[in-house]
Amino acid sequence: MRSLPAIGSIQRARDLSRAAVATCLLCLAITVVLCAGMRHIETQRMSAEFNQRSGMRVAAVTRAFNDATGAVRAVNLLFQASTEVSHEDFDTFTQPLVRQHGYLQALVFQRMVTAPERAAFEADRARTWPGFEIKQRGPGGLVRAGDRLRYLVNDFVVPIVGNEIAYGYDSLSNPDQRAYILRAIDTGEPTSSPLIDLLQGDGTRRGVVIVQPVYRTGASLVDVAARRRSVIGSTEVVIDVALLVGGSLQNVRLLDDKSFGLTLSGQRTDGAVVPVYQAGNFAGERTWLHETVFGAPLRYVESFTVAGKQWEVEVQQEAYGIVRSLAELAVFALGVVLSFSIAGLVQQRSVRTRRIEALVEQRTAALEQASSALRLFERAIEASANPILIINALRPHYPIEYVNPACERTYGYKEEELAGRPLETFADEEANQPALQELRGALRERREGHAMLRQFTREGAELMCDIYIAPVRRADGVTEHFVVSIYDITTAKHYEAELEHRAQYDTLTGLANRVLLADRLERAIAIARENPVWAVSLDLDHFKLINDTLGRREGDRALCEIASRIARTMRQTDTAARVGGDNFMLVLCGCTDERQAAARLQEVREAVSEPLALDKQVLVMTCTAGIAGYPVDGADAETLVKHSEIAMYRAKEIGRNGLQFYAPHMNAHATDRLALEGALRHALRDDQFELYFQPQIDLASGFVVGTEALIRWRHPQLGTVRPDRFIALAEETGLIVPIGAWALRTACRQNERWRHDGVGPLRVAVNLSARQFAEPDLVETVARALHDTGLPADMLEIELTESMMMADVEAAIETMRCLKRMGVKLSIDDFGTGYSSLSYLKRLPVDVLKIDRSFVHDIVSSADSAAMVDAIISLAHGLRMQVIAEGVETLEQLDYLRNCGCDEVQGHIFSQPQPVAIVEALLRAGRFQPAPVDV
Repeated sequence: MRSLPAIGSIQRARDLSRAAVATCLLCLAITVVLCAGMRHIETQRMSAEFNQRSGMRVAAVTRAFNDATGAVRAVNLLFQASTEVSHEDFDTFTQPLVRQHGYLQALVFQRMVTAPERAAFEADRARTWPGFEIKQRGPGGLVRAGDRLRYLVNDFVVPIVGNEIAYGYDSLSNPDQRAYILRAIDTGEPTSSPLIDLLQGDGTRRGVVIVQPVYRTGASLVDVAARRRSVIGSTEVVIDVALLVGGSLQNVRLLDDKSFGLTLSGQRTDGAVVPVYQAGNFAGERTWLHETVFGAPLRYVESFTVAGKQWEVEVQQEAYGIVRSLAELAVFALGVVLSFSIAGLVQQRSVRTRRIEALVEQRTAALEQASSALRLFERAIEASANPILIINALRPHYPIEYVNPACERTYGYKEEELAGRPLETFADEEANQPALQELRGALRERREGHAMLRQFTREGAELMCDIYIAPVRRADGVTEHFVVSIYDITTAKHYEAELEHRAQYDTLTGLANRVLLADRLERAIAIARENPVWAVSLDLDHFKLINDTLGRREGDRALCEIASRIARTMRQTDTAARVGGDNFMLVLCGCTDERQAAARLQEVREAVSEPLALDKQVLVMTCTAGIAGYPVDGADAETLVKHSEIAMYRAKEIGRNGLQFYAPHMNAHATDRLALEGALRHALRDDQFELYFQPQIDLASGFVVGTEALIRWRHPQLGTVRPDRFIALAEETGLIVPIGAWALRTACRQNERWRHDGVGPLRVAVNLSARQFAEPDLVETVARALHDTGLPADMLEIELTESMMMADVEAAIETMRCLKRMGVKLSIDDFGTGYSSLSYLKRLPVDVLKIDRSFVHDIVSSADSAAMVDAIISLAHGLRMQVIAEGVETLEQLDYLRNCGCDEVQGHIFSQPQPVAIVEALLRAGRFQPAPVDV
């Protein structure tokens, strides 16, 4: 069967030969050049004649415009030569000009009339022209001109017949006309208007006005200002453009030749150039064939300027086409005949030659196609990033015949070193025996095969490779070669191992993670049978301080070092895991009782507490641990971990740096704490909180001067929950912030209600927690509470503790100063029980010191407590602060405080904290009588 290239070659042999086509084209080109030359000569002659005749028409048009400009200049000279020109003088002078240039619409003198002169001017002209008045254009025609400072009125008009409408027209009333008139006054030269609609006729006549100003005789015209002051009017010529151009061309009989077309274009007031006059025939749209046969029309365009305005004349004439030139047609026809005749002779000689070339081309193409395919396959194999080998299937041991460059890069062997060697050169015969047998079976059975083998490079490096074997068969079905493709998956295997390691080990410390911990703990329980297995939850004490002060990097270093110490104390059967942050879990096996488990855990705690050098500082870390044992404390891994964590939290509540074994009551305590936390989260939403108020008494007068707001929680199921039970939990969970904000608003609202009802004035004291004081928007919260409730700032007292201020003294001082600037009073609660410095105390903007009830309780029986109270009162008064004593319950305590100079007291001797309804009745009494209680 004949191949496709052969068919194509034979077909091309039957087509026209290139030589025949080239010969024909050359002859035709020569013919075209001859015809074009003859046509070019004729066109040049016609173009020269056309340009000459077009120039005559343009000259006639420009001469007519120049005559019009000359007419206006002549009239202007009349006014320059005489101080007073009468109407008869104007008619006598202009009538010959109008008769000489019959295409002029009118010659006009425009007089400048001011507003005061208008009435006299109109009356004077009305004597000869009844009903005369100064007019302007209106929506329906000419109307009486409006009031303006001055008018430029058409006073003398020649001829008046046909121009009656223009008599008395104010040219300055039209903005378009005013622009070119003012330009003429400033320059003193004739100035042309753009194309405008003339007043004459029915409004369809378009023309231009050429105006030249008339100045006062003898006036100095040195500058624009002088010209504007001296102008008394202007002379103008009104031109109907169509009449001017048609008349001037008709006078010289240039419109008789209808083969010429002429267009005159000028500018409108908006700047657009539009045709204003057309005469003769103009060529329409032509096809290329029409222009080829008859020729393109001749065009002549020339621009000229009339009194500052640009005009453009375009002249066209039909060209004489080739059909009018018999010589050109004869040359063209003869050239075409000769061209095809010569081409036919060349084609006959080329057909035979091309048949021979087609046969040679067929053989060459087949050879080139085969060579190209071979080069492509060879390049693909050499460019492959994976090793490819070709082995002989007919020789023993399947020797290697070819390896690509990737093989040398992967294994380090050169091609000549591998030639003739068996395929198993790279295999490790001691490993992966099933895979190696699969490859050998594929070679024996002459089929495809695949296996993953461990191999080695020339330098001994281990590789994991996927090997694919594919047989190459001849046409008769005999397999003579195998192609072996090798894929290096060493990196993928390492990555897979790394992922598996990360799935089971902590990435920072290298200890087991939660997943591996659960597996190890379940395995330990499975093989322990009845032997104990101990789960230890271990938490580092105050580790957050390291991150906050030294940074996360040093914190991570500390965790890695502590994890290493823990791992060193573990035995082979034990497990250490990091389960989050600074929390670790240990699985201890082989401890028969709690004593041995505690001893083993003590080794871990001692390793953790060894000095640790971080960032040029030496730290000593401690830890808190909780222990739960299998099977007593839990029968599965999850329960053991949960109980060990409960024990650890119990150990932290008792005091850090200790260990605690799990006991069943701890679970109940944890459950109770969890339930209390859940109830606390709903208490504020369900309006379960209530404020009690305890009066504060002035010792000097016995009157109530303030109250302290104390929060109470009444739960529907739990009953009244003591503040010491839920305040610490609220601090830990962060709920103290919204609860404290509620207490602040409620106390302010209640105190403002009392003030409005005439109880007081009283100040109300509200306690702030450390968490609240650290909030960045504390000042805004207090300001918003005062604004929303309307309570004056000096009737609110914020109580702070020493400990919350000492955490960051500078920030605390700045916050307190902001509160003081608002007018809020500040007090230090439980003074004397903290660890404040007197140097800081003098810097704090504090108004009140509150003596803690622990000092007041022993004030009578303990000389130390009495001395402490005396010192606090003296210190406060020396710093210009007031003193309030808390927890006053006996008359002896009250008398002693009064003798010491204490300012105010509060306690059960006057009143316990009471609800609003009860305390309001006491506050209305004003004075309280002490009622001592049994202590």
